[in-house]
Order: sequence, then C-alpha cells, then structure tokens
Amino acid sequence: MTDLRDYERRTRRPLDDEEEDDRYFEEENNGKAPILFRVVAWASLVVLLFAAGYWSTSVVLKFLDKKQVIGQENVVSDADGAGAVLRDNSGSGLSGKKTGFDIFIPRGSALVSRHVTHVSGLIEDDAKAVITNLFETMKAENTISEQVRILHVFRNGDLLYLDLNDRFLSALEKLPPEKATLVMTSVVRSIVHNFSPVVKVRFLVNGKNPELKKPVDLTMPWQLKTS
Repeated sequence: MTDLRDYERRTRRPLDDEEEDDRYFEEENNGKAPILFRVVAWASLVVLLFAAGYWSTSVVLKFLDKKQVIGQENVVSDADGAGAVLRDNSGSGLSGKKTGFDIFIPRGSALVSRHVTHVSGLIEDDAKAVITNLFETMKAENTISEQVRILHVFRNGDLLYLDLNDRFLSALEKLPPEKATLVMTSVVRSIVHNFSPVVKVRFLVNGKNPELKKPVDLTMPWQLKTS
C-alpha cells in the first residue's frame, strides 16, 4: 500500500491566491513595453497630430484667402497704412480709429490751437505722436531750428516723462528766455490738455535728467500755472 506521505510529496501543491496573482501580473506585463516608452510614444503621437492639424489649417486658410473668400478690408500693418485708411474712410462712418487732439503752436507771443487727427492707441503712443506733430510744426515754422525727436514716453500717475534727443537742448539754447518758455509751455499744455490725468511733464534728454537751467530750467518737472 502506497504511503500517504509519499503520495503528497509526488502530488503538485496548488498555488495560493497571492502566488497566482503574482504570476498573472508577471505574465501580463511580459508582453508590454516599459511605461516610459509608452508615454514617449503617446506624446509623440499627440505632437504629430497637432502639427498635421496646424499645417492643414494653414493650407486651407491660404487657399481661401487667395480665392478672396475670407478677405478683410482696412487691414494694415503700419501707421502709414492706418493713416491712409482713415483718409479713404473719412466720410464712411468708420468709428473707434480716428481721434482728435489739440496742439498749441507758439506763434508770436501767444499759443494758437490746432486740431489734429491721429489713430488712437495707448496714451504713451498717442502722446508721442501728438508731440512729434507739434515739434515738426514748430520746425516747419522756424520756431525751433533743430529736428527734435522723441525717444521714449512713459507715465507714472499724473507725471509724464518725455525723453528727447539732444537736439532739444540745442534748440532751446538758441532761443531767448521768453521764446524758450513759450515753446516749453506749448509742449506741456498740449500734453495736459489731451492726456488726463497728466498734469506735470518731466523732460529727459537721452534718458538722463538734463542740467540745463538757462534759458529755461529743465531740472524740475513742468506744470501749467493754475489761476
């Protein structure tokens, strides 16, 4: 008669649940790539699909543009083009693009107001355009002898900084005190009148505080006298 203990040794011992789970996961994972490779593969696929979509959209839009299916009027790329659009549409009711400003030009011993039109944007850009117009007018009328150029315009609360080239100093130094004061007043008034809440203007030359005190004092901010 076969010994029961010999029979148990010859019989395969069944696996418990934990060992079965380990074997199952081991067999399941043996056929898959490492997770890092799978992540890289999926990311590459997403990038490829995005690039394909971008390229196809670009091709379609270019095709429609050539066929003038989605053409837009009055689209410009620079200030000169914008000015041309304004001139062409001056009577067409085009709104939100053309804004009027008043500049005060020194003539004789007084300031003469003139209305100018400009494509409105940020206050700093508008101030630069308006004061450039003023300087060009003064140069054309021989009020100043130099070609003054605005380098930068920036604002801090009610104080506007106007950074000019060194020709500004040369132009002032060639003027008598009364005329130089009138020129300065014309600039300050043109800024304060058009660009609230600015009430003071600090003049800089090449980004630095000028030391000029005659014929006018540029070491301090300028402000219109209040009655």
